[in-house]
Amino acid sequence: MLTPAGLSAFDESVLRRLLTVGDPHTAGTLADDLGAPPEQVRRSVRRLTELGLALRDGVAVVPVDPRVALTGLLRERRTELDRLTQTIDELSASFHDRAVRTGAARPVEAIVGRSAIAARFHDLMARADREILAFDTPPYVASSYGDSEAETGALSRGVAVRAVYATEVLDHPLRTGRVRALVQLGEQARVAPALPTKLVIADRREAILPLSEPGAGDAASRCAVVHASGLCEALIALFEAVWTQAVPLFAPRADANPELPSEDDAILQCLNAGMKDDVIARQLGISERTVRRRVADLAARLGAASRFQIGAQAARRGWV
Repeated sequence: MLTPAGLSAFDESVLRRLLTVGDPHTAGTLADDLGAPPEQVRRSVRRLTELGLALRDGVAVVPVDPRVALTGLLRERRTELDRLTQTIDELSASFHDRAVRTGAARPVEAIVGRSAIAARFHDLMARADREILAFDTPPYVASSYGDSEAETGALSRGVAVRAVYATEVLDHPLRTGRVRALVQLGEQARVAPALPTKLVIADRREAILPLSEPGAGDAASRCAVVHASGLCEALIALFEAVWTQAVPLFAPRADANPELPSEDDAILQCLNAGMKDDVIARQLGISERTVRRRVADLAARLGAASRFQIGAQAARRGWV
């Protein structure tokens, strides 16, 4: 049990014997009690005294309160682990800097297999320290943006996150709820009728996107990791172009719309995001029948003959 503290199983047995009630122990009596070679016991006693778990009082060996000694030792081990973590981070940064420097020769790296893709995605998210840009669209056959708590960790580190979701995502109640939660944590979310691909870009220097056709099995799952290059810049430009045209999703409103009841205002925002009636009903906790009635009322008020015209007329009036 004390191996992490640098003690062997035999060292621990010597320590436990020292802590038993009885006459003062010596290396000789400990060897007799344990049935062990005296030299082995002497080496063990030296380790215990070096670690502050025992003291020499002449020929006698006296134990020290393990809580005091081991707490200090634990603190030292934690410091060593912190230093090790820092060294690992520095080495990893050097590795990835090298990848960036050599990116001109090999700007695209292929990753094959669902587990390998998931590992690379988590690594990409964990290393982001400034900004994450993402496209999220079904089908969900492999690890992608939103499949884990990786983006939550990024937001907690202060990383700026902008994500565009395909309208289809809103057909998945659990994912819709996740998006709403991420927006509350600080993510800027928008929705578009369709997206060209899944995509995650970290710090504008590295991107990951799928190569496999939608619906491909695990064995055929393939992704491309694009390092800093002209191709990476093109993916950033693609994201920005789609972002400009996309509609804000679950964005907090600074002021309530004075011309609309709050429920109609919420329905209008959902319509503008492209949600279907059943999705709106789930999001607002009302019946589909109520949604349809409210949408009809909005159409009549705006003189609109379709959901598209509702959005267009509402935009003209500055309601969305």
